[in-house]
Amino acid sequence: MPRLASLCIPLLCLLLSACSGVSLDYRFATLAAKPLPAQQAALLGAVQEVDITPPPGLPKAGFSTWAETGDGFRTRLKARVFYLRPKGSQPLVLIQSDLLAGSEILHAALASRLARISEIAPQNLVLAANHTHAAPGQYFGSDFYNLHASNAGGFDPRWFEFLAGRLESAVLKAREVLRPARIAVGQREVWGLTRNRSLEPYLANPEVTDKTTTIFQAINPDLTLVRIDLQEPSGAYRPAGAFASFSIHGTGIGSDTGFYHADVWAYIANEAAWRVQQRYGLTDKPVLGAFEATHGDVAPNERPRQIGYAEARRVGRAIGEQAFELFHDLDDRLRDDLPLRSALREVDVLAQPSIGTAHLCQPAVGAALAAGAHEHRSPLIWYLPFIHPGQPRTFFTDTCQGAKHWLGGAWLQPLILPTEQFPHRLLLQTLQIGDSYWAMLPFEVTTMSGRQIETRMRATLKDAGVHNGLVVVSSVANGYTGYVTTPAEYGLQHYEGGHTLYGPQTAPFLAAHSAELLDEMLARESFADLPDSREFSLASRRFWPDVDGHQHPRELLSTGSDSEGGEAYLAVRWRDQAPEAMAFDQPLLAVEVLHDGRWQPLLRDGRIEDDQGFDLAVRWIGGRDYEARWYKPTSQSAAPLRLRIAPRGGREAMLVPLP
Repeated sequence: MPRLASLCIPLLCLLLSACSGVSLDYRFATLAAKPLPAQQAALLGAVQEVDITPPPGLPKAGFSTWAETGDGFRTRLKARVFYLRPKGSQPLVLIQSDLLAGSEILHAALASRLARISEIAPQNLVLAANHTHAAPGQYFGSDFYNLHASNAGGFDPRWFEFLAGRLESAVLKAREVLRPARIAVGQREVWGLTRNRSLEPYLANPEVTDKTTTIFQAINPDLTLVRIDLQEPSGAYRPAGAFASFSIHGTGIGSDTGFYHADVWAYIANEAAWRVQQRYGLTDKPVLGAFEATHGDVAPNERPRQIGYAEARRVGRAIGEQAFELFHDLDDRLRDDLPLRSALREVDVLAQPSIGTAHLCQPAVGAALAAGAHEHRSPLIWYLPFIHPGQPRTFFTDTCQGAKHWLGGAWLQPLILPTEQFPHRLLLQTLQIGDSYWAMLPFEVTTMSGRQIETRMRATLKDAGVHNGLVVVSSVANGYTGYVTTPAEYGLQHYEGGHTLYGPQTAPFLAAHSAELLDEMLARESFADLPDSREFSLASRRFWPDVDGHQHPRELLSTGSDSEGGEAYLAVRWRDQAPEAMAFDQPLLAVEVLHDGRWQPLLRDGRIEDDQGFDLAVRWIGGRDYEARWYKPTSQSAAPLRLRIAPRGGREAMLVPLP
């Protein structure tokens, strides 16, 4: 049965979602960082992981109006901090998050807070994301995506402050526990687990001479990984973590679930971390974070009509295994003298729309965007004239936006979506980590757009005498500005071209800026080119649940078995505290087994069965009622099992026997 939203024409949906609440103003000063502390080691490092799972009730970003409001979690949302500080040089602090994208306002807030009390300057901070479509939005630096990326619109100040506080605390905790470090950078190709979801535009690129290229070949297969080992008290170095970049959309699971989850990336990170822990005999699981490369037209290679948790698990774990193999390959390449540099520039494209011969247009939403991506089509809308993919404008194409049909019309759209609402202050960043050079961009970059940007950067490196460096282009970093397609891809106006807001020259524009920024970084070392302050005025709306203020008794309601989407699970329903008091960012569920007269954590294939993994979920039913789900419950043990529900609201742990 279709949802009501699916009956809206796109323009009406835009009109309805443009309604907003109170405007909130933020100003973050651009501050000089504190002097570098003295250190003896050539390189210091630290890794930290923090849970950012919010309470239920927040809209989820990525599927827009087709998304469900969050009602619990299937896999937790995490952020991972990787802190590296060479002796005598500026640090690099990369934060990977299980979110749709980075955020300009979140970057501004963190940069200002950290520079005030530490040696971390704004250019030292990177906000990378894995682009899951099942985490809340409402934290972006522009009204456009706060209003339209989720199933309900508006900037939520409580969610924003929660994120900023969690990330700041994790960075400062990492800074407190710095130890001598060694790092290594490597890359390998991964084939067969991703596919191009928009092949016709890809083949339209003149660089693609083989027009028989398949969806499985028309991808970026490069998995790039930075391994971090830290010194133990014994003096030996042991694996501590890694961050990796790979091209795969966070859409392995559909829009019809209320769970928060990290999509295919949860399985990538958990599988790689578990394998590293087992291989190197580590007491604690290492911190592994993975984020997007050039994924704009790349989807998980799931079996046809089987999009969901089982396929996301299969694909993600296979990629995680590849990440582990690459991690292991770097055993003999660890060093403490690799150069680290970073450069950051804000470009207001409304004030500076040109660089060289590349010129951006005034932003506009293409009609093809309303159709949705190929494997996640918008119901009914997909088939409408001018919205259906591959129907570019064939008349009046001499305007800046060229082949794009404007959603709602070129005369009406600006009345509904003022230019200032669009994201227009781009944070562009380049990094050097050893012999790898990274462009961190706030766009969803298609495969061929990434190659064009990479080509310009390689030319810059060649001019600087660097001939063998790795070049990595990473999407959705530090903000979110929609897509970037090549001019040829844009001309066909599929979903990706319709969502390229600033017109057909976006890829050449970003290629020129990335090359210029890289050139300056090589000449000037680390630097930031930012205004004296970064200011935001955002339409707000509160989604974070209110504080109840009362302690309530806990009560078991029922236990039983059920299934959903072909997955069987044991279900435990209970009554507890109000959602805001449930601390969803803290461990809640674990399965225990009775062994030798003592209750112990249940291990399955060497992994603890708790809500930090794949198979224990929590769903908010309503009021103060919750449901715990254990997917794929074990049948291998005849010993008694129980579910432990951690203390909440001053109440003791609840222990529920399992059938």
